[in-house]
Amino acid sequence: MNRSTDAIYSMSRLAAAVFGCAIFGIDCARALVGGASVATEDMARAVVGIVGPHDSFCTATVIAQDLLLTAGHCVQPGISYRAQFKDTNGVRQFSDVTAMDRPPQFKAGPPGTPISADLGLVKVAQSLPANVGIAAIGLAKDPVWPGDRFVVIGGGITLRGLHETGVNRMATLVAMGPYLPLQVRLIDSSGRDMGACLGDSGAPVFQTQPDGAKVVAVVSWAAGPNNTKGCGGLTGATPLSPYRTWLEGTISRLENGR
Repeated sequence: MNRSTDAIYSMSRLAAAVFGCAIFGIDCARALVGGASVATEDMARAVVGIVGPHDSFCTATVIAQDLLLTAGHCVQPGISYRAQFKDTNGVRQFSDVTAMDRPPQFKAGPPGTPISADLGLVKVAQSLPANVGIAAIGLAKDPVWPGDRFVVIGGGITLRGLHETGVNRMATLVAMGPYLPLQVRLIDSSGRDMGACLGDSGAPVFQTQPDGAKVVAVVSWAAGPNNTKGCGGLTGATPLSPYRTWLEGTISRLENGR
């Protein structure tokens, strides 16, 4: 993988498939999944779900015992949501979302176009149990170059109609060029068409750093192989570093109940 790979996809093609967790009309026969294994690594313990109306589902990351990081389009104002997690016996439990926020730059355009600043922070009513992990977030302004490797962990479904949400799977994906400060574009270099799919919106994008794995971006959208509509081709994510001021300020406000 090198910087010339940008010729594979033009910016106009990136708008082909905005990936919404509640959009079940798209053709998603593969998921983050397209052969991705169930995640057993310790960092997967911090990956939970957000359930909304009509059984809509997104993935989220626990960044404090009562705070979750997800995609902005997963949490609409005025709508009730619940965090979905598993207790020590592996039984699904829920905690109501009591507050949420999105960056002031958040903007959802017409269907088929990327969402700006697609990040969301939510606070839950009860602190999650100790068996649920807490992930560190990486806010350094390091550029993402083609060929950089990342681990994506999502709780979405593997087949449309299966509704097997909340089973965390992981895939190692690589960045493709060029460097874009407000977007990370990831592809599967193994040839198995792995990528984000239904329910994987909001999934954490982990990068291994000298002091451990950190969440550096959040999954926002996906496209199918060869830029077709669907999943398993291109995974688009929103990096955290451009929104560091908002993230730090909002985390502090939510933790202090403001």
